[in-house]
Amino acid sequence: MNKIAFYGSIYSGDYNIVASILKKWLLTDNLDIKIRLRGEEILYEKEKIYLYCYNAVIDEVEEPSFLLEGNISETLDQVKALLQQLLQKYREQDINSNFECVEINEDGNEVSEQLYIK
Repeated sequence: MNKIAFYGSIYSGDYNIVASILKKWLLTDNLDIKIRLRGEEILYEKEKIYLYCYNAVIDEVEEPSFLLEGNISETLDQVKALLQQLLQKYREQDINSNFECVEINEDGNEVSEQLYIK
């Protein structure tokens, strides 16, 4: 069965806010959050979803942001709707974000056009 890979950027440097919104979106309190020397990492893994989010700031010149990546075992339309919900949750907190998703086969090859959620 094909999966939908998703990627995104969340323009905030506060991992507490980023994680809080992800918890609301995923309907869970069970995120694996690790504080590293170079930033924070957030991991969530269940049967149908894998999500990895990490602090992407390398130096103080860059805009604070987190990168998000993962995959979901749903249809492309379902994942697009889920990512639109996540985008809205960040907007409600005045946090800019953008996401994209694409269907991939078992080998990880893209089998659809990329959809952009902005």
